[in-house]
Amino acid sequence: MVYEKVNPIQQYNFQINRVLTYGELACDMNIVREKCKNIKTFDEWIKVWSSIGETSKQKQEFLKAAYALRMAEFFMKSTDSQKEKIYEDCIDCFYKAFDNELHIPYKKYSIPFENKALNCIRMTPENPRGTLLVCGGYDSFIEEFVFQIWDLVQKNYDIVLFEGPGQGECLLHKLYFRYDFEKATTAILDYFNINRCAMIGISWGGYFAMRCAAFEKRIEAVVAYDVLDNGFEVMTNIFPSLICKIVVHAFNHKNSTLLNNIVRFCIKKSVIADWAFSQGMYITGTSSPYEFYENLSKHTLNGISDNITQDVLLLAGEKDHYVPLKQYNRLKENLPNAHSLTCKLFTEKEGGEQHCQIGNHHIAIDYIINWLNNVFLKE
Repeated sequence: MVYEKVNPIQQYNFQINRVLTYGELACDMNIVREKCKNIKTFDEWIKVWSSIGETSKQKQEFLKAAYALRMAEFFMKSTDSQKEKIYEDCIDCFYKAFDNELHIPYKKYSIPFENKALNCIRMTPENPRGTLLVCGGYDSFIEEFVFQIWDLVQKNYDIVLFEGPGQGECLLHKLYFRYDFEKATTAILDYFNINRCAMIGISWGGYFAMRCAAFEKRIEAVVAYDVLDNGFEVMTNIFPSLICKIVVHAFNHKNSTLLNNIVRFCIKKSVIADWAFSQGMYITGTSSPYEFYENLSKHTLNGISDNITQDVLLLAGEKDHYVPLKQYNRLKENLPNAHSLTCKLFTEKEGGEQHCQIGNHHIAIDYIINWLNNVFLKE
């Protein structure tokens, strides 16, 4: 598999490739290419993917329906009355696919947390060799990762896949996105009485997993899939250089009026900015761009990376358009106490150059499995 140029709008093209990367089990690839190549607006996006999802449901092709509905839901604003319904329909299709198409053995849990609950799926092979915690990031829910993570179960890893505040089902309980993800992780470890594990964080989860390793020593090995060490920097990087500098300056000087006005102007001009702030304020429970940035400014490994003493694997793609490559290079130099450090930058030549190696995700999964076997299991 390779990363394809289907749609000229970068953000749309990346999301299309998120589905194409899983191949024909997840979608009719030619249909997706044809129907998505000319999409220009959110409304067109939602209409096309909803149609693909409904057609797949009628054919009882539930995995295809689930991924299509996930794509439809992805760009829906929180004010869209159909968003929650599409989410629930999507989740229902995922579980029908797990049960009736993929025949994946799993158990679903609702883990008590701060008088609410964390959504969790556990997939345990017959003879597990070790336990892996897996979390997603900024815009994820766990069901979409099951198909991808199944490769690890087949290598006899016991997988605990869970959502934290701001992700998936947690949002229905008004558990909003926040920096201290280790609290949710500790709740998971305590619930299952796990005393030794590795942790994989996907996308923004790369920050979460590294942060958790700094505070939770039952985690003995940690994978940033991919690296993210500063959330504020990621979400100001979406702007052109000059605007980015003005936004950062306004935030640093607590000029909320200037920052809010600039952002509100920019979101009228940019698909990625429009989605990023709509989704961002929704998952953080904030009401303005300035408040949103206040939340994200706490998502940093600065000041805590010295506390990471485990075996560490850092992954990145050389053409990641979300996370600046300087974060990968910076974090490599800021883990002085890691027990061991392995770093892998995937290139366009070998594949996997995009964020989270979309387009060739198997190259990352294979690399992670080999690293875990050697470092975590010490085989």
